[in-house]
Amino acid sequence: MAVVKEVSSSPEIKVQLVTSSPDLLVYLTKSRSDSKGKDEIWCFEDSSFDKKIKFVTGSPDLKIQYVTSKGSAG
Repeated sequence: MAVVKEVSSSPEIKVQLVTSSPDLLVYLTKSRSDSKGKDEIWCFEDSSFDKKIKFVTGSPDLKIQYVTSKGSAG
């Protein structure tokens, strides 16, 4: 799940943004090649995406926290 699209209905994964106790630390990039095949580095695109996600406030499948460097992601 690295190249993702945010949707409002029919998501494959429900994601919640948190500031503590995340399941995954995510680094956002604008480069598709940086993110391809890497769960911890995400690139948002409207076409050619791997997974559809929806941001929720409760009952998530995955809790993430954004980080400011690739080295901190994971």
